[in-house]
Amino acid sequence: MYPGTEITSTQMREFEVNEEIKSVLKVVANWMAVPLFLAFWVADLIYVPQLKWQFLALRLTIIPVCFTAKYLIDKEQIPLNSQSIAMLYAGLVALPINIMIALVPDVTTGYYAGLNLIALGGLSFIPFTLNFFALTTGAIYLPYFAIVIYRAHTAKDFWGLAVNSFFIVGSIVICFLIRFFNEQLRLREINSRLALKAEIANRDNVIKAKTDEAVRLNTLSTQFSPQVVQAIRDGRVDLEKGVRRAQICAIFVDIVGSTERVVRLDQSKVDIVLARFMDTVVSIFLKYDLTIDKFQGDGILAFANDPIRYGDFVQRTCLAALEIREALRQDREFYLLNWKKEMQIRIGISAGYANVGFYGNKKFFRSYTAIGAPLPFASRLTNLAAPDQILIDSDIAQAVELEGFNLRSIGERVIKGFEDDQHIIFELIHAPLTKQEASPNAATCPHCPDSILYLDTNDQGIFVMKCRQCGHEKSDMNAIA
Repeated sequence: MYPGTEITSTQMREFEVNEEIKSVLKVVANWMAVPLFLAFWVADLIYVPQLKWQFLALRLTIIPVCFTAKYLIDKEQIPLNSQSIAMLYAGLVALPINIMIALVPDVTTGYYAGLNLIALGGLSFIPFTLNFFALTTGAIYLPYFAIVIYRAHTAKDFWGLAVNSFFIVGSIVICFLIRFFNEQLRLREINSRLALKAEIANRDNVIKAKTDEAVRLNTLSTQFSPQVVQAIRDGRVDLEKGVRRAQICAIFVDIVGSTERVVRLDQSKVDIVLARFMDTVVSIFLKYDLTIDKFQGDGILAFANDPIRYGDFVQRTCLAALEIREALRQDREFYLLNWKKEMQIRIGISAGYANVGFYGNKKFFRSYTAIGAPLPFASRLTNLAAPDQILIDSDIAQAVELEGFNLRSIGERVIKGFEDDQHIIFELIHAPLTKQEASPNAATCPHCPDSILYLDTNDQGIFVMKCRQCGHEKSDMNAIA
């Protein structure tokens, strides 16, 4: 109707008026006017047989009038012009009857009733504005009054005119009342349509907002732990507050000898192994509330203490590293079957300050990441590590040694890119028993103990915690808050 624009009540009413005028005129011109005009010729034969042929000629003028009106109204899109055509049509239909009244010898002839029929058909059902209603009324009746007043000479003539005027005024009043109630019904219907349209638009907006939120949270669940995603959804964590300086602990996990394996193994086997490896590492990272930073080839970089901060973020990172190594050892049979050797990794961990937040452009690519020394330093430690060795810097060693972690000094090493500083490197061997038994507050699947639950939506669009392995759902969102 009005493509690309919001439809107002006034615009919709104008459109409805124009369409209704077209509809009424088409019905009148096609099915009513011509049959009625010709049918009333029978009355001419009875009341004025001496004028029957003249009256027939006058009645036949309705045919070109109807065809012309139909032709003009079909092309019209402006309500004001459509009303003008309707007014002109009513006046031209009334003109032959007014001429007949002028030809009938009796001044008070009942032929004026034909004008009332035209008024009832036009003024009642065509949605004229008040101005056009008055103009159309004048086009129908003013010629009649001019003719009768001109020809009236006796008291009887004027008395007959008064009686006829009484019925004419009554017809006009009835037409006005019908028009008024039709207009009220039309406005009520238009308002109902607009209300329905607004309700549908609002529902669509709600659905879109819910869908966008679900997609956004589902995307975030691949980078953040379920606890963090829930905090983001609840508004307790705001990721959009800009890049900020934060103390983090970075960890890099890399596969030993992956290039040689990729060359020697079938691609399908490589895909299966890497998918299993990634799932194991990422699940453990998220279990300890580490943020997945990026994938570098077959290596995974993550960091702790942002966007949610923990006092034990260094210990969490070390526990995650030890658990990853142990999980891969327990999965030894799978890797021997598909990787054709044991899955061995190198891990580097480093702590320090970095700039953390969303980097990139919303239109193309945005990533929540950290930029700072701890991340490349962790990657350099990984390069120094032996197979299945976890190397940490001196700051981390100082923090976890007080917690009872078992460490071994590797000695001073030159770190590429950090040659200006002296670096004493330590190997992380294992955690104290109390730390091994403690588990982060992570929601796990009762059917798949190694799988943590991710924030997702069910078939009804309700947020639930869902296992991506078996599909188990947990609707108690507060349980992970």
